[in-house]
Amino acid sequence: MNGRWCAGLLGWIVLLGCGGDERPAPEVEGSAPAAPVEEASAPVVPSAAEPVAVEPAPIEAPPVDLLHAVGTELAVSSAYRDQGAQVGRLVDGELATAWNSRTGDLVGAWIEVRLPAAAEVTGIALVPGFAHTSGESDLFTGNHRVARVRVLREGVEIGVFALATEERALVTAPATGAGGVWRIEVAEVLPGARSDWRETCLSELQILGRAPDARPGERLPRTAIGALPEPLPGPESVDRAALEARQQRDVSWLATAWQQFEREFDGLEQNTGEPDPDGFTRDELDRQRHAILDRVAALVAPVDAARADAVRLARARAVVWGDTAQRRSTIAGDLDVMVSALDAVADFLGGEESRCRTERLAAGLRLERITGALATAEMFSEMDEFEAMEGGGDPGPSGAGLGRDAAAFQELRDGWAANSRGVAARLLRRDAPALPAAASDWTALRGHLEAARTACHWE
Repeated sequence: MNGRWCAGLLGWIVLLGCGGDERPAPEVEGSAPAAPVEEASAPVVPSAAEPVAVEPAPIEAPPVDLLHAVGTELAVSSAYRDQGAQVGRLVDGELATAWNSRTGDLVGAWIEVRLPAAAEVTGIALVPGFAHTSGESDLFTGNHRVARVRVLREGVEIGVFALATEERALVTAPATGAGGVWRIEVAEVLPGARSDWRETCLSELQILGRAPDARPGERLPRTAIGALPEPLPGPESVDRAALEARQQRDVSWLATAWQQFEREFDGLEQNTGEPDPDGFTRDELDRQRHAILDRVAALVAPVDAARADAVRLARARAVVWGDTAQRRSTIAGDLDVMVSALDAVADFLGGEESRCRTERLAAGLRLERITGALATAEMFSEMDEFEAMEGGGDPGPSGAGLGRDAAAFQELRDGWAANSRGVAARLLRRDAPALPAAASDWTALRGHLEAARTACHWE
């Protein structure tokens, strides 16, 4: 027998013995049947010196919550006392909050979601009740719970799914399909212990799946009651002249609104007698913050929906006003996403005037924050020195540097509106303030000043 033929045959046998046996590929629902394979007239025997390369199977990305990963719209059939905020509680990630329908809207209540056409749904997860306890009242067992849902896609029923009504966590209905408009109807409810509570309650909703442009955790649905919001038109349909006029108005408004808000915030920071503000103060701070973020989100939405969602996500974060570190971090994050959104609008408009307005505004916002932070730090430094001297101890390093910086920045801030060009030149010549906590705002401020110097022709 020819030696080369024997070696080739031996290599073929070895390959068969190492997992090379072929198995029929699993059938995929909806796929076309495989074409018949014609038998070769003679087997092709690979050389033992040339192993067969096996392509690894592609690894499929795990499903994500599409409501927080792609641009979507969401609507509910009704809301308790027509409160628009009820809808957002379906997607806020908090089990202590819930969507409550209008009283009596039980079986037949619905949720609709519009997903991008390229999306793929792998399941619908929801908390089938109000998973929260308030004092001695158990809102989960007291309210109606959703026992079955009917799921439709583009008006065609996908199936009816039973839910585990004892679960105070997300339970998944195995509904699958492509993107489009999905509808989740309440088909059956389990009455709660309180007969006077007659609302459909769901603490959370997730649409699980995959999409080519998914950005998990970075998007937020646009919501409505009664019918889905219209999809946002693309940037190509934006009236540039109208947008520039709106930008000009909003920049002027934001400069004043942020100054008022920042000074209210600084007052809270410096209130040593009541670090946890009263309800009125908290409500006023929330009102001002929400108005600012809403205005920025509306301005950027026509040109960059993702940046608008980033602003809306920031707005959805509750500020714990009594927690110094948390409130500082949250407000710093607010300013970052606002400036990013305003930058996107200026990029879209493209002109020097719109860029000048944006950089001048952003510089003013940063200057306001640095000035307030210095004033607060100086006040507490003086208090620490006074208490140390009163107690007969060493007052420690002097806060003179902080005091000089605080006075200098207050003068610069107060002159910004009337003489931005002159103040910018002075700021670019000076060193960073003697406050490490202001370092990131200082770096950002210098970047805005350099950009403004070019766009506004301050050279």
